[in-house]
This record gives sequence, structure tokens and C-alpha cells, in this order.
Amino acid sequence: MGKLDVCMCEGCGRYVIRQQLGVWDYYDPGIIQDDDLIVAIILRRALARIRWDNTFRQPVLYTVSGTAGLKADGQYLAEHDCRLARITDRAFKPPRRERTPGKPMFDAKLSKADVAEFARLWHMPLAALRAEVRARPPTLL
Repeated sequence: MGKLDVCMCEGCGRYVIRQQLGVWDYYDPGIIQDDDLIVAIILRRALARIRWDNTFRQPVLYTVSGTAGLKADGQYLAEHDCRLARITDRAFKPPRRERTPGKPMFDAKLSKADVAEFARLWHMPLAALRAEVRARPPTLL
């Protein structure tokens, strides 16, 4: 995955989004979707599809070839060209988090003995914990 950076275009002085995957790719910062997508197709602008990666919590760009790969419900960035005006200035809004912060991702059922063992190990000094781990025989999982 290439990291997306915001910088100034050296040619026109406008803000652009750049991504490096071998070479630098420059995109206009406006998010193209809905009716703006039709305008981009008519103007034959090169597009990159935005997909949100939940693992790394960042957007990832995929190059779209012509009209192949375009979806009406997708979000796109137009390739930057200093001579052309931007299609839109709509800002990107990341999707909402899949789970609320502070709540576990799964329903863990822990017994009171498991919680007590965790608390004992958590509060144990590191040297004592290492000695206890060395003293245990290895087990197969």
C-alpha cells in the first residue's frame, strides 16, 4: 500500500494528493461520486478507485482502466492535470468504525479463576514472571 500525502503541485500551485508506488501519482483532492462520476467519464479523466482498508485504517487507491471497474456507488479520485479544472471539491469522509471503541470484538466468557490468574500475572514483577515461565514444562497447543 502506498501512503497518500498532500502537497502543492509544482506546476500550478494547487493542492494535490500524491502516492508513490514506484513512481509518483498525483490526484486532485475532490472525491468523485454520483453525478460527478458521469462528468469525469465524459471528460475522459483517468480515475483511481478509493477503498477503505479497515486493518490499517487508511484509504487505498486502485487504478481504473477506462470505464472498466467503475461502479455507480464507488468513490474516485481524478488524476491531476495542471491544465484542467477540478471536477469537484467534495471532501473524503472515512466510513464509521465497525465497532464502538471500548467494547470487545467478540463476546469472551471468562471465569473468575481466569480473571484472577490474569490479574496475578499482570501484577507480578517481570523477573518473577520470567522465572515462572522457565520453570514450566513446554506444552503443545
